[in-house]
Amino acid sequence: MRKKYTFYVVVIIFCFGAFVQNINAQLRITEVDPSTERLKIKNFGASTINISSYRLCSKFKYGTLSDMTLIDGFLNLMPNASVEVTVALSGGNAIDDIADMGLYLPTGNFGTPSSMIDFTQWGSGGNGRESVAVTNGLWTAGTFINVAAPYEFIGGVNDRGVSFWDTLLSTENVEAITKFNMAPNPASLHLNINVPRRLENATLSVFDVLGKNILEQTLGGLQTVSIDVSKWNTGIYIVKVSSDEVTQTKRFIKQ
Repeated sequence: MRKKYTFYVVVIIFCFGAFVQNINAQLRITEVDPSTERLKIKNFGASTINISSYRLCSKFKYGTLSDMTLIDGFLNLMPNASVEVTVALSGGNAIDDIADMGLYLPTGNFGTPSSMIDFTQWGSGGNGRESVAVTNGLWTAGTFINVAAPYEFIGGVNDRGVSFWDTLLSTENVEAITKFNMAPNPASLHLNINVPRRLENATLSVFDVLGKNILEQTLGGLQTVSIDVSKWNTGIYIVKVSSDEVTQTKRFIKQ
């Protein structure tokens, strides 16, 4: 009888642990702005989670969410709600221009993969706790966000990795920007890029998901450019058009 009771206790503890782990998996970092030290976290789940004791880690600098300045929302995070904070971490400036950001459970070692809930990094690969995120299946080694800050997560709760991060343009920038168009997308042979008007000192750049620059070309007043992509590997690429006036990025899929 005692063995049977012990078995049931173990099963209950295991099920409860799996339930808690599933709830925590609904929390995602959705915005990061190094210039303003701003960060946003969203609860994609169906249950309210109090994240006041959850922790952040960026390049081995640490902090607890309850110690950070609340900008918008509540740390008692309701379903499908977001909270925005000004990050305050130990050991120097909160968020560097080239860094990582990990979201952690209230307890557990920062070097333990099961303690990390979410992860992102920008500017370069191999920052901070990247290896922990890779072990936990949250990130791919060496990949990083390679677009203009601030950064925005554009995926869903089950999406992981740099492919689901893009630049977050303010309303003012959206109104001012001259958007370029790409077609066809996806493409297998040629990608045609059209800029509606001439941009001064404009440059066209293309990066793969590892952040490697595979194409750099000055537009020189051209408004239409055709790129031969037939020999590129299949996958997602980041296309960026930048000038003295604006910078815009879009995603391109090579079939």
